[in-house]
Amino acid sequence: MTQPERLKQAAEDTLGGLVAGPALLNRARMKAAGKGTPQPRPRLAAVRAVALAMALVLVAGVTALTLPGLIGGGVPLVRTMPAGDAGPAAFRSTARDVPRGSLILSTDPIPPYQGVWAAGDGANFPLIRHDGRYYRMLTHPQDASALLGERVGEVAVFTREPALDAGGATLSNAVPQGTAVYRAQGLGRAALAAQVGAEVRLFQRVSFAGTALAGNETLEDTLPRGASALQLSGVGTVNDPGEAARLMDLLYATAVYTGSAGRETGQALLVQYPSGAVLQLAVSGDSLSAAGTWSGPEFLEALRAAAQ
Repeated sequence: MTQPERLKQAAEDTLGGLVAGPALLNRARMKAAGKGTPQPRPRLAAVRAVALAMALVLVAGVTALTLPGLIGGGVPLVRTMPAGDAGPAAFRSTARDVPRGSLILSTDPIPPYQGVWAAGDGANFPLIRHDGRYYRMLTHPQDASALLGERVGEVAVFTREPALDAGGATLSNAVPQGTAVYRAQGLGRAALAAQVGAEVRLFQRVSFAGTALAGNETLEDTLPRGASALQLSGVGTVNDPGEAARLMDLLYATAVYTGSAGRETGQALLVQYPSGAVLQLAVSGDSLSAAGTWSGPEFLEALRAAAQ
């Protein structure tokens, strides 16, 4: 057998009758051209990776929003950003600390009578006497703990008949003996605060047992500046703080003190402050009463005009 025939026979014996079909030829050509067998793209793996990344971003965002509230002990916060600022440093957080049960001024064009002085028990209303001045308990706010100022003493005498006590100690017919007494923030000597039962209550400066002003006090000592709204029952409401301040300036400048007697009437002037506190004066004709009685016709005329 010649040499070429021997080679052909050896190849046939080795391949075992394998025939080079179209598929085999195609793979051979691709290998010769330097290309490997095409691999399928991992589409499912890519989709899963994107979904996982989006989930991580969502969890991070929710954590960033809720974690500060949890760390802060659950105090509700209001986020604000002044116009023109940008970035995290522009955010400010303030606690919503308006006293619980604060009085809501009537929205009626002609508001009905609405007073804040607590009702009396017999001849006496619930009060505190401190430093020779008398303060009447208010029905609103129901909890004035957010308004607590400096501590000024404690109730030394508890009595059902405060008018019969001629001493100078701090006394009350509503606040238990030994209870601390505080100033009310932003109200100067016009109000005190003390715990009554389970709540902290406000007490407004008023007349009692022929006592009203002390020393060289003026109306401003018993009805401080800073009012944000005024409401006169049967007339109307002034909600603009600037207008309320203008009217109160007129009252301070023109009101004339007429005596220490206080009186309750069927008409009330409510003086609201930004803190949520509301003080009251009884109105009768041209007179206003709380800690003494004041004649204020110019003020009342201007208030009636502004409230309509």
